[in-house]
Amino acid sequence: MIGLRRALWALGVAGFIAGAVPLVLALSAPDEINDPALTAVFGPLIGWSFIGTGLFAWYRRPENNFGALMAAVGFTWCVSGLSVDRHSAVFIVGYLVNSLPFALLFHMLMAFPTGRLEGRLPRALAVLGYFLTTVLWWTIVLFYDTTRDDWASNPLLAFDRQSVADTLLSIQSLLAIVAVLGVLTVLWRQWTPSSRSQRQVLAPVYGAAALLASLLLLSLVGDVTPMPDGVETAIDVAGLVSLVLVPFAFLGGLLRMRLTRAGAVSELVARLSEGSDRRRGLRDALAAALGDPGLTLAYWIPARGEYVSASGHPMELPEPGSDRVATIVDDHGSPVAAIVHDASLEGERELIDVVGAAASMTLENERLSAELHAKIEELNEQRRRGVVAALDERRRLERNLHDGAQQRLVSMALKLRLARGRLGDPEEADRLLADAARELDSALEELRELARGIHPAVLSARGLGAALQALAGRSPVPVEVEAAPEERLPEAVELAAYFVVAEALTNVAKYSSATRALVRAVRDDGHVLVEVSDDGVGGADPSLGSGLNGLADRLYAVGGRLEVMGGRGGGTVVRADIPC
Repeated sequence: MIGLRRALWALGVAGFIAGAVPLVLALSAPDEINDPALTAVFGPLIGWSFIGTGLFAWYRRPENNFGALMAAVGFTWCVSGLSVDRHSAVFIVGYLVNSLPFALLFHMLMAFPTGRLEGRLPRALAVLGYFLTTVLWWTIVLFYDTTRDDWASNPLLAFDRQSVADTLLSIQSLLAIVAVLGVLTVLWRQWTPSSRSQRQVLAPVYGAAALLASLLLLSLVGDVTPMPDGVETAIDVAGLVSLVLVPFAFLGGLLRMRLTRAGAVSELVARLSEGSDRRRGLRDALAAALGDPGLTLAYWIPARGEYVSASGHPMELPEPGSDRVATIVDDHGSPVAAIVHDASLEGERELIDVVGAAASMTLENERLSAELHAKIEELNEQRRRGVVAALDERRRLERNLHDGAQQRLVSMALKLRLARGRLGDPEEADRLLADAARELDSALEELRELARGIHPAVLSARGLGAALQALAGRSPVPVEVEAAPEERLPEAVELAAYFVVAEALTNVAKYSSATRALVRAVRDDGHVLVEVSDDGVGGADPSLGSGLNGLADRLYAVGGRLEVMGGRGGGTVVRADIPC
């Protein structure tokens, strides 16, 4: 910033000299030279006002090109004042840049207040303006005898063909009329969608620009149509006066911007300190401060890694290039909330930042409230899934009992009745009783398998390590139990860890096409970390399966957390962190 300040001071000194030189030349110019009095009065006034205001804007907003463009208008205007000198070499320097300030001026107006040209039309008009005031104008100078308009002689006159010069001048004037009308169209397009606070900033600058453009249009029309000299001179003088107003209009807009920001912040603070519905009051206060009725708020939930609305529902931020923009409000680098506002407010980045900072404390409080609502929503969703899972599990038990053990018991009862009727035939009765015994053994085995799915007996009797070894032994895919706790753990923790491994190995066998799997369960600083990895095809997604969803709910009930990720070199890793 110190280097920038020194550079701007140097440019300020250079600007003062740039305005003083044509002033001295104009005061010493003979009366026969074209309008030296106008140059003496308006040259330094316009040049210094643009340079001073531009350097001030450059210092306040160094990242914005607007200040540099404004200073460039002032410098080129001062250089154009050299055209009043009687010496041809000095005269031609000022004459060559005679109309360049207007191209810079309209570029600056179309880029206000961001300093950037947004869209194809503004860029095309800027290119056209620079073409007319450089390439085409310098071509005209090669054919133009400047002495006929009371200027000094033209040292670049290469072809004394005044008819060619007049034709090119007419073409330049007609194209300039098109360019000015285009600039007015751009300014109208930028004015129409702007917010109330933006219009307070734009109004002084656009008002002066509209007046200047109207007078310039009249002057250009006078160049291609007959117009009394007195009327044309009056229009030119009025145009110079309106040009003087532009930098001061900018200062007025800047002052209104600062007052608008101060008023917005004070009104915001006042509104946040009152009102019974704080959440609605916050949104409404921010909407009023930024002049955007459609403003919405999204709150960052670190535990879920996503933004939610005030009611706790997940909320997607707008995509880049859309008509809505999200501005992140953070606290020491950590996101707190996002203000989703109209894209037209991007030109008031400082206002948005100031308003966001003023509301940061309230936003943090509302973020905590939104986080609570999000947890309530999550609990409600888990409760819903739990109810559905319980109903599904009951139906599964009913179906298994009906199709398995119940059928075998019915069959056994029939065989016993038949055996009773065949007591007179010992061999047939013996066969029927043997069949009944086998049916009874099968029914008992099915009931054991069914009970294992509800609460494995080996887990209750021998602990987690033995239960994991039993799961590994029953898996169709080779499984290595790399580590397991030897001591007994709380029943809820053992059961949660067991079902994590059971569900993960079931998925490995069904979907992964793996050749081997690895199971680890270790205690670490008050937690049990369970991990099941395989070398299969990967691609497991908790959102697509009820099994992993059920595991996540089961773990959440005991304060645990489930992660599913791709393994190194392929495969899948299912990891559970269970407080113990």
